[in-house]
Amino acid sequence: MQYMILRRADRQSESARLSPEESTLLFASLKPSSTAVRLTLGDGEPQITEGPFPDPAEMIAGFAIIDAPGKDGAVEWLKRWPTTDHPVELEIRESGCHAGCAGVAPAACQQGKRFAVLLRSSEDLEFETPVSRQALDKLGAHNDAAVKSGVLLAADGLRTSARGARVKVSKSAFSVVDGPFTEIKEMIAGFWLIGVPTMDDAIAWAIANPYPTGPHVDVEIRELFEASQDVTRFTPDLEAAEQRIRAEQLEAGMRAHFTA
Repeated sequence: MQYMILRRADRQSESARLSPEESTLLFASLKPSSTAVRLTLGDGEPQITEGPFPDPAEMIAGFAIIDAPGKDGAVEWLKRWPTTDHPVELEIRESGCHAGCAGVAPAACQQGKRFAVLLRSSEDLEFETPVSRQALDKLGAHNDAAVKSGVLLAADGLRTSARGARVKVSKSAFSVVDGPFTEIKEMIAGFWLIGVPTMDDAIAWAIANPYPTGPHVDVEIRELFEASQDVTRFTPDLEAAEQRIRAEQLEAGMRAHFTA
């Protein structure tokens, strides 16, 4: 099975990049919310709110995509997480769309910067309210076209938090709490990873995206750190480890996609 590991944000991740040890385990390490945008779509004009955002608990600092035999296997994977003096919260979420929409296997970025378009959860998404086949087909066609154009690099939904767990890691403790979780507005229900030149391009793409749960949709757009940025913080061994783990995650995503 495929799982998404969400590294929940905190004041440390909001003030600086994650530690090199954490970054090596992440498929996507996100820049702080000071460079982010929140987008609210509804019946009228899109509402755009620029970061920074005041509550780190509502955000994530990065995510990993892993293959594991089940939720317990994902918990075991998290035992490799580096310990710190302050607790780090990690969320395990089963990948996939409950309605049957297809994910997009990870691909390398060929142009521009990388941005994560994070679909904020809602009661309908958390409780997996059925979605029309027509809406899913429209999203699938849009995703296919975006992949062919080289813009869409990866995408997937996340199942209800009732199938997930939260793990806290510190030097003194490793604790696991099974879902469901009540803070629906703090959770992510899916993502699109795109490669475009600017944040304005990412916003335009997110506005045009045919969300099957619309018309009322909230998304957060976050730019990713790239390997070439802040490389002075990485030793050669860590740089090699980061490249190896990212390659493993890319291969795992592609294998899960083509064997589903």
